[in-house]
Amino acid sequence: MFAMLLPREKKILELLYKSKREWTTAELANSLHISPRTVKTDVRRIKEELKDTGCMLETKTGKGLWLSCDRDGRAFLNNLLLHADSPCSYAPEARKYFIAAQLLDSDDFISMESISLSLYVSKGTVMNDIARLEEFFLKQGLVLEKKAKYGVRIRGEEKQLRIAKANVLRSIIAAQGSSASERLQPFFDGIDVNRINEILQESEETFNFVLTDASYSEMLTHLSIIVKRLRRKKFCTIDEEHLVEYRRKEEWPVCEFMGRKLQEAFDIELSNGDITYIYMNLTAARLLREAMTLPKDFDDSQDASPQTLAALEHIIGQVDERYGEHLLADNMFTTALFVHLTAMFNRLRNKIHMENPLKAMVKKDLAYEFEVAAYMAGLFEEQFQVTLGENELCDIALYVGASLEREKAQRQVTRPRVAIVCSTGMGTSQFVEARLKSCFPDMVIDKILPVSKVERVMDNSPVDFIISTVPLTYEKVKVICVSPLLNDDDIHKIKQEGYSAPETAPPVTTGDYHHLFQLMSERITILKCDCRSKEEVIELLGGRLYREGFVDEGFVESVFVRENLAPTSIGYTFAIPHAYMGHIKKQGIGLMTLKHPIPWDNGEKVQIVLMLSIDVKSSDAFKIIFSQLADLTKDLPAVEQILKAERLSEILRYFKIN
Repeated sequence: MFAMLLPREKKILELLYKSKREWTTAELANSLHISPRTVKTDVRRIKEELKDTGCMLETKTGKGLWLSCDRDGRAFLNNLLLHADSPCSYAPEARKYFIAAQLLDSDDFISMESISLSLYVSKGTVMNDIARLEEFFLKQGLVLEKKAKYGVRIRGEEKQLRIAKANVLRSIIAAQGSSASERLQPFFDGIDVNRINEILQESEETFNFVLTDASYSEMLTHLSIIVKRLRRKKFCTIDEEHLVEYRRKEEWPVCEFMGRKLQEAFDIELSNGDITYIYMNLTAARLLREAMTLPKDFDDSQDASPQTLAALEHIIGQVDERYGEHLLADNMFTTALFVHLTAMFNRLRNKIHMENPLKAMVKKDLAYEFEVAAYMAGLFEEQFQVTLGENELCDIALYVGASLEREKAQRQVTRPRVAIVCSTGMGTSQFVEARLKSCFPDMVIDKILPVSKVERVMDNSPVDFIISTVPLTYEKVKVICVSPLLNDDDIHKIKQEGYSAPETAPPVTTGDYHHLFQLMSERITILKCDCRSKEEVIELLGGRLYREGFVDEGFVESVFVRENLAPTSIGYTFAIPHAYMGHIKKQGIGLMTLKHPIPWDNGEKVQIVLMLSIDVKSSDAFKIIFSQLADLTKDLPAVEQILKAERLSEILRYFKIN
């Protein structure tokens, strides 16, 4: 549909529509500073995208290009060119959420025709989008009901309707880019979202807690939805037994405070069920905390999450035993992860799903930590019957990474005082803090803040400089912007500012893949294979490893168990399938290259498969292999050589491995 047009293609339409005359290809090329060939390519795409809109882009040799539109076409172009934020100007993935928002706002059936008219798209497009929404609504615990001659509507409990609306708005705002808070206002006609923003800020200050920027936006959305639904007399209900339980929680006074302020500001009445809805979302939020310790009077038997502290410590002990780590000895890791898991389980129990914005980076750059997290997730599923997805695994991987980085940093010498600004959560901020201490043991981390608190806090608490994982301008102190995973380029950038790290052992040289390739063999290598699916790859390569005596007969089944926890694709066309636990008879790495990339469950394309038959109890070797894997995926000449090779010997010769 039209939403797929590039900004340059929209500009071509704007020139044609506003001038109301013929343009030659050369004129358009000169106006847009592009080549005539590019104009011709764009015109072909525009013609295709304008089908069924009431507009036609017409061309004639010797005359040029011009637009012809009927009434619907003019309305379509006005909506697109004059209102850039309109639903039809977004990609199909975002457009379907505009449809979801309409359905959630209606108590009755809505016809396909009325939706198509409101979004300036065809009825067929709406039907396709609604079909794609069925799984989304099912995941939210809602039913998409269709009825001939009436249309479609959504049925479900009020709590789930509110959660779904929040998820829809989050998806729409994410597609629109920055200034998310301002973009909420159009969805809440007659409701002052700024006033709700003030109430949320007042709650933070009164009760001394700080939400991450992402969770702050989430809470702002949920509170706005509460006001909108209550004005329509849509209340949440709760039975007395559960109400008594919730009232004992330490967050309950915060929720009552928010509810009271909303009542005063908007002349509405919140029921106990509505206060519970606030509680549910507040306890699911991600917090930034400076002190990572549990209260002295903490009693984990009162915790509402599926896990207790003792159970978590037992699981961490199992992880240590498997991977040879010392995570249980890191009290900050245990307590911080427990706090995070409590919120995470609250979210999952209430079908609140949050995207981890660092997911792709974590899987590529923290492959070992992600693997540890996947094993831990399997233990959670066994013990608590809770299933964690890739987003949750990436959260845990950041905590694991933070603990491993802390272990590297032993010395503590006070010198430069810095503040960390981070918007994505406690796990990310902990990882950045630990990585900084590992690389700069003499650095003092004075504060960890979300963007929204920088000016207010930093004006009264000077530091030498700020390290920010988000774009930030602050005139009073030098700001160094880095990526959330603080890679080698970021460390170099900090060093260039004059804050050098003490001498340390030299890192492993990129391009040294000796440990990785010495575990490969022609017997377990299949190059330029014609497999068409992930399942086919796993069966074929896993079968080869079994026949050659590297694994036992249960290996392939265990590989599928591991894939169900989280896909093992790690980006850059690589996947590293392996057993969830055990089944290894001898060390080896099966290599398969594919003639054509294939999808690997999560939308990523894979063309190089390294199937690991590795004993994780050889923890040092296991870490080295994952480290070399991370380097190899980014070594483009090496990747090209692997894909070109007809035999493993060619690859080994290229890497100078005997």
